[in-house]
Amino acid sequence: MNKKVDIIIPIYNAFDFVNQCVKSVIHHTDLTTHNLLLINDKSPDEKIVPLLKSFKQNNPNLNIHLINNDINQGFVKTVNIGMQHSCNDIILLNSDTEVTDGWLTKMQHCAYSKHSIATVTPLSNNATLASVPNFMEENVLPTGTSLEKYAKIIEKYSLHLYPEMPTANGFCMYITREAIEEVGPFDAETFGKGYGEENDFTYRCLQHGYRHLLCDDVYIYHKGSQSFSKEKELLIEKNYDLLCSKYPTYTKHTEQFVEENPILSVQLNIKYSTELYSKKNILIVIHEFRKIEEGGIGGTTLHVHDLIRQMRHEFNFHVLYYSYEGSKHYITSYFSTEQYTTPLSKYTNFTSINLYNESFGEDIIELLYALRIDLVHIHHLINMYLNVFQIAKEQGIPVVYTLHDYYSMCPFIKLYDGEHYICQYTNTAQCQACILRSMKQTENFVPLWRREFHKNMQTAAKIVSPSYYVKKIFNNVYKDLDIDVIEHGYDSINISHKVPKAPDKEQTFNIAFIGAIAKEKGLEHLNNLIKEVTGTNIVIHMFGITYPKISDRISPNYINHGPYQQHELPNLLINNDIKLICLLSIWAETFSYTLSESLVAAIPVVAFDLGAIAERVSKIDAGWLLPTNSTAKDILKCIQTIQQNTSGEYLQKVENIKRFLTNMKSIKEMADEYSDIYNKLISTHPVLERDNDKVLEYKKHFYSRNKKITWNEIKERSEDIGKREYGHIKRMIKRSTPFKEVWQEVKNYRKTYPHGKWRNKLLYKFLYYRVILHFKP
Repeated sequence: MNKKVDIIIPIYNAFDFVNQCVKSVIHHTDLTTHNLLLINDKSPDEKIVPLLKSFKQNNPNLNIHLINNDINQGFVKTVNIGMQHSCNDIILLNSDTEVTDGWLTKMQHCAYSKHSIATVTPLSNNATLASVPNFMEENVLPTGTSLEKYAKIIEKYSLHLYPEMPTANGFCMYITREAIEEVGPFDAETFGKGYGEENDFTYRCLQHGYRHLLCDDVYIYHKGSQSFSKEKELLIEKNYDLLCSKYPTYTKHTEQFVEENPILSVQLNIKYSTELYSKKNILIVIHEFRKIEEGGIGGTTLHVHDLIRQMRHEFNFHVLYYSYEGSKHYITSYFSTEQYTTPLSKYTNFTSINLYNESFGEDIIELLYALRIDLVHIHHLINMYLNVFQIAKEQGIPVVYTLHDYYSMCPFIKLYDGEHYICQYTNTAQCQACILRSMKQTENFVPLWRREFHKNMQTAAKIVSPSYYVKKIFNNVYKDLDIDVIEHGYDSINISHKVPKAPDKEQTFNIAFIGAIAKEKGLEHLNNLIKEVTGTNIVIHMFGITYPKISDRISPNYINHGPYQQHELPNLLINNDIKLICLLSIWAETFSYTLSESLVAAIPVVAFDLGAIAERVSKIDAGWLLPTNSTAKDILKCIQTIQQNTSGEYLQKVENIKRFLTNMKSIKEMADEYSDIYNKLISTHPVLERDNDKVLEYKKHFYSRNKKITWNEIKERSEDIGKREYGHIKRMIKRSTPFKEVWQEVKNYRKTYPHGKWRNKLLYKFLYYRVILHFKP
């Protein structure tokens, strides 16, 4: 399709805008084929006419035509003059726009891509229904991105959906000659001074059976204006009432369009595409994922947050996790400054061990394509499936697998069988009793579990453990696995260490339990120790929570301080004069963030000679290690010995910790190690060029998962409160409050009062002033 098109630009003052607009049209349009019609509506600015003449004089070989109205006709009549002057398709273009490369050709292709099309509207930063990437907002170009570059990104990665619109936007509107001939020009008699004329025209087109499309591969910049005088407010109100009475069904459709946002896929595609192609993309697989400030999150989640925070400038992270609250899987994409969450599927399982799931595998393929994944980093596979290994291998994508616990040897994670601190894990015949006790299941599935995990882990490009202890345990079972040890980093916190003093047996001796204390973390020892210290000058402080909950009481020998934020703990310990921390886990921990928190506060610990805690404590001589069969009486005896010690052993351990802190691995240093791994694996395993048709297919399906709730669901909500706030925001809408600010207020109101009777009325008021009858300069 290469029909001649006439571009009509009505002009009234705005010298700088006109200059930029026309120059962009000349630069990006074949005006040897198409026509540019500049109509000056008697602009009072004396510089306008010479400017328009200069365009024609400086480009004698281009089809540039000038019309100067003898008297001011107003916007609508000026547009009609242009329509009457033309016998071709037209593009009505505001003078406060800047067009981009190939704009006309792409809009024309869109106009003839489907049957019975009247108008085409391009994407823009500021075009209400056609605004991207954020709907109904005035958007700014991404930092460091030019208009041309942004338009190229939108064109290159467009989904080419060409979705239908309930009405066009007059800032840039392609109109077919067929529609003009059948429907007629704008209604100058009714809308002579503007505001609503293009809505009236497009609604008339709908009545004739024509359709309106959004051209989702063209982006045009629109400066716009949102200031209203009292006279304009009255005119808008009058014209809105005219439209509602004349076209009640179509105005309702426009309101529904705003509420449902059916072009969400287009907007998400632009958001994601802008970021996906700027950096390499890492898919993180983890069992659960919450914000740090929510509290109560485990070490694996803390570790992933640390990696994202430190490497977000270098990589895009896409975190696949399961939400127990929503009982389904989600993926949250972390870009440089933005993050977006998308719901995935619910997966049906028919086995108790759930190693594989084909629906999950299909979603993994979709994510690999839609998010351009370069590397998969698996942190935990609870609620996940082993399909991810094989699919990544088939796609040529390297996998890093970090062993945060023992799940890939046993689904009970801790190798703790309820009786022994570490079970006889190398002998799977011993697993039957544990399975029967924990799952009430008579069959021993652990041999199959390990075979399948082993087979899949062998495909990983890199396996990482946070401690040598964990590496040893795994190599006792999977002897051929090459495992690298990368300890977790931890940042020193700005605290003031008190001058350490040796314990005084005559003074109160404060000790602490920290973190989330469940059975495996030593809950029984805590309960028994509370009883044992009664009547002594030893006071136990509990910082965190217990499962199940034990007493909140404050007694002479036990104080429960409750939950804390991670960054708060060192100061809490120091301010409460804690001398010793009990880390009495009865399972072989693989790292222990609570140990790191203790060390940052420069406080020695007492722990069992077990797991990574014992390995780390021994390495720097930061405390005392007890046999795993120690009772509460044994633990108390150890604490009292430390309290009564006068040989300087306690102070020496404090000094050992302080020396360690001067060279403690930081989170950045840890992230740098992972960055090296990522970059080396990505460079040696480059992802093959993906089939573009498949990419588009997977993208469309991925974005469709974000569809908003339906209009009927909205209407069925009960209505309640918020009249006072409604009145305040309504006044903001009617005044000259900037578009973006008032739209944010509307969104906040509707979110705050989801069942209020005024929420939809407020939306209608917003549409009334700012969308259907939007102001034109």
